[in-house]
Amino acid sequence: MRRIITTIAVAIATICTANAQEIKLGARAGVNFATLPSDEVITTVLGTTTTVKTEYGFRTGFHFGAFAEYGFNDKLFLEAGISYSSQGAKLKSIETTTKSPLGTISGKVNVDDTTTILNQLNVPIWLKYDFAGFRPKVGLNFGYLANMKAKTSDKTESVDPDKRFDFGIGIGAEYNLDMGLFFDANFTYGLTNLSNNNDSPLKNRVIQIGVGYKF
Repeated sequence: MRRIITTIAVAIATICTANAQEIKLGARAGVNFATLPSDEVITTVLGTTTTVKTEYGFRTGFHFGAFAEYGFNDKLFLEAGISYSSQGAKLKSIETTTKSPLGTISGKVNVDDTTTILNQLNVPIWLKYDFAGFRPKVGLNFGYLANMKAKTSDKTESVDPDKRFDFGIGIGAEYNLDMGLFFDANFTYGLTNLSNNNDSPLKNRVIQIGVGYKF
């Protein structure tokens, strides 16, 4: 936690202490395509081994937020911001295989009505390089899981997460127009397991496509 706060403070301080002419403020919003890594749980009891594989698909969500961008020069830029992001995943299928001395039994069930919802406050920090308005970028993402929900076809329930603080790395690109408008696409790869169960990791995988404006 202390490391997260220190990193955020340094990034914001760097931007805020720069010359005003080098700072741009902006806002962005867009769509998320989020998922979670598939998992496999293996248990063995009295010579019988059961393997349960869970596969997740993409959940469509949204994001919006504000940021400050500092230009070291006309090519290299540092951005720090804060955003609200609705993430998670849709449960796609559950496959069970049981092996015993008597043989093997397997079955797969396709699931399309169960969704995990992760609503987060994210603090992304990006380092960008400009090529005539096109800016590839790499960065870090610090997140706070505001709430977690499990949704089925007939009900939605709140879930108490094991962990709330998230950390990930990201890559992306944006294209800037002269009028201040820009379009961007990012991918964030979560490194923090928000679950205490290592067999069923809860790690964010998020593709974001958005549009924004710099003032």
